[in-house]
Amino acid sequence: MFLRNFVDPDNEDKSMKYMAQLQEIANRKSKVLSISLDDVDAFFSSQVDTPQPNFVAEVERNSRTYQKLWAEAADRIMPAPDANSYGVKKDVYDILSEHRKIMDGHARQEEAVRGNHANAGKVADADKPGTVRSGCPDVLLRRYDVYFAPRAKMPVLPMRGVRASGLGQLVRVRGVVTHVTDVKPLVSVVAYTDPASGFEVYQEVTGRTFKPLDVATSTDRNKVSRKMQPVMETRGSKFVKFQEARIQELAEEVPEGATPRTLSVHLLGEVTRSMKPGDDVTITGIFLPEQYMGFRGMRAGLLMSTYLEAHNVTQSKRQFGGAFELSEQEIREIEALGEGGDVYGRLARSIAPEIFGMDDVKKALLLMMVGGQTRHFPDGLKLRGDVHVCLMGDPGVAKSQLLKYVSRIMPRAVYTTGKGSSGVGLTAAVMRNQVTKELVLEGGALVLADRGVCCIDEFDKMEEGDRTAIHEVMEQQTVSIAKAGITTTLNTRTTILAAANPAYGRYDRRRSPSENINLPAALLSRFDILWLLLDESSKETDSRLANHIVRLHLMGRAPAQDAASAAALVPLKLLRAYIGQARTYEPDVPEQLTEYIASFYAELRQMEKAALGAAATYTTPRTLLSILRLSQALAKLRFSALVEQSDVDEALRLMRQSKASLEHSGPGGSGEGAYEDAISLVYRLVREYSSRTGELEIPYAKIQELTARHNVSREDIEECATEYGRIALWTVERDQGGFPVLHLQINDAAFA
Repeated sequence: MFLRNFVDPDNEDKSMKYMAQLQEIANRKSKVLSISLDDVDAFFSSQVDTPQPNFVAEVERNSRTYQKLWAEAADRIMPAPDANSYGVKKDVYDILSEHRKIMDGHARQEEAVRGNHANAGKVADADKPGTVRSGCPDVLLRRYDVYFAPRAKMPVLPMRGVRASGLGQLVRVRGVVTHVTDVKPLVSVVAYTDPASGFEVYQEVTGRTFKPLDVATSTDRNKVSRKMQPVMETRGSKFVKFQEARIQELAEEVPEGATPRTLSVHLLGEVTRSMKPGDDVTITGIFLPEQYMGFRGMRAGLLMSTYLEAHNVTQSKRQFGGAFELSEQEIREIEALGEGGDVYGRLARSIAPEIFGMDDVKKALLLMMVGGQTRHFPDGLKLRGDVHVCLMGDPGVAKSQLLKYVSRIMPRAVYTTGKGSSGVGLTAAVMRNQVTKELVLEGGALVLADRGVCCIDEFDKMEEGDRTAIHEVMEQQTVSIAKAGITTTLNTRTTILAAANPAYGRYDRRRSPSENINLPAALLSRFDILWLLLDESSKETDSRLANHIVRLHLMGRAPAQDAASAAALVPLKLLRAYIGQARTYEPDVPEQLTEYIASFYAELRQMEKAALGAAATYTTPRTLLSILRLSQALAKLRFSALVEQSDVDEALRLMRQSKASLEHSGPGGSGEGAYEDAISLVYRLVREYSSRTGELEIPYAKIQELTARHNVSREDIEECATEYGRIALWTVERDQGGFPVLHLQINDAAFA
């Protein structure tokens, strides 16, 4: 009654919603009958004679039974195909169905000859829809699957809220996909041929395993054929697409001191391939038990595992890509944002507004999320469009907070730390699939963040062997694997946002960035933007920062200087929508700007050449590509298909600012520069001696002994002790003669 009479309220012509779906199925244009529980609730609650407002709750409590009932009802009212759909090419199921009808006809003739009219009448009814044909299950001839679409108000349960009391019920959970298997065929009906009679017999499979028939019943259902093993017919059996996934509990739902839980999800039919590792999804399905098999089942006793049979999968975060579409409300909000002016600045200030200042850094992060344009050439060459950013500097300057906020904005983002990540954990590991027992590749953080952002904190703490795995990812955007007989290449079209702390506790301006950050030059050159964040002391800046932090704690949100600046902030949802729309554009660089960009690059190279190696950074051809990517990202923010000179100028300004943050800024003058070199020399010799011997207390006499071969005066030693004692790298005491005695920290002494 519901399938036949429900009228679509959203359609102007008031068509029968589910009869239209069944017609699509009959015409071979669809394989899904999706039943909305909101429609079920509206239909049965509005019945005049016997309203049933609680009927939808019964469906949710006993979902598997109602799923079968609706499938049987759909079989009975299935319409005939349209006249223009008869040209569809026959498949194996059509041929087998016709063959089975012929066999039914032969059976009717034989029974008519024997005078068994009662049985002949029963066989004659086999042509009616939904009637079993020669013992053939309805599932074998069914060309569609029935799925339930959840109610709009159906609550999303935390993963720990799915308990044993929910077995057999329709539940809705949210999690992050950590593993997805390949799509495999799963048998649902096994067809056999009886060698004695030549007729087909069928076995319906409802679990993961089944026992093949050893004796086949004859066609009259009353006799048993001779004990001959029936022959399994693969072509006559029915297989459905099967995929198993595993979702993990969201980080914000994990209790204190606990580890995230996982839930196994079974995807059948047209629901397969609806999720990928790394997706944040909301799944509606039937929570079911499953018996352990094999040796584990022998040891498990009465214990059983559970899984979720998925009916509906939705992305919790809308994915960026070619199918990205905006709602009418979002289009109006974006248009209003453009009319307000200074979109670039407003979007940048809306990134982590609780963090004080750092306007240029936030602009760089905004351009990183938008990205440039990937270029593919006919000969197979590819130039990446992703913008890699590395934030380095003193502890406590909000590097990790910026990484966390970016991972919240991007729909596909993975946050990890360098010390807690291995090369295998970042790229891919070879695992044994628990279902098929095959060796498969399990994607790591970089693979999970494909077409997204991978935020790596404590980048400098990674082992050197693990860090080399990132080199190929950052430039070629692939991961080459040759393990356990598996040789393949995985896509890692990932933007990398890294944060690194100095090697000496606090940043030492007297040393080059590579010495402070403890990263190889080959890796540093792969970052489009290297930005140094220092905790420098300034009375005015410190006062403003302290005031900002105190007001942040009092108000619970980012304090605004005035009402206008508060209104200028863009909400997170609108910011994500604007970035998603901007990423759909593919701007080109006009020919008249090529000379302009090339001249800047040549000038930058000449300036570094004139510095005679004294520059803190160096420019490579990758810098030129970085300028192009930043310019394209700025054009995307304007929703433009062409890069303008203003975009190039802003990209060059950001590039200069990032390089300026890395430049040497010690006191000027040749004499003072030499004085600083002596201080750095004393510091290096003391640390090397302490690291080599394990001594934590270094007297003045030992310092003199270490510096005897160098032109170092007592004033240099005094200045070094005072300078590095001020930044807490050691503590300074005085002996009886008034000479300095250095006390190093344990971590400092162990530093190689």
